Amino acid sequence: MKYLVTALFALLLSACSSQFQTVTQVDDIAHLQLAGNFSGATLTINEQAPINLDTVATFTFKDEKVAKFQLATGSHNVKVERAGKLLVNRKIYVSNGNTFELRVP
Repeated sequence: MKYLVTALFALLLSACSSQFQTVTQVDDIAHLQLAGNFSGATLTINEQAPINLDTVATFTFKDEKVAKFQLATGSHNVKVERAGKLLVNRKIYVSNGNTFELRVP
């Protein structure tokens, strides 16, 4: 009986000392989110071909038009133009799983 109680006590102690590890997985991509009035505007990222913002998929959030684009992590030069006028000219840095929001006037 003495050995049984000792064995049960040892099992109880070993069960209480177990460790659980939580793993959090982060997205391997980042996002650029445009909000505001970007009708008739074009988006240029890193001197690539301009994107006509009238043709991109958008959604409404808090009564504002919003568009979201996937980016690789790292530094990017972002320009938004409308009718030849430069509205936004920013150098941004995005990391894994982050969203960088730009407001377009």
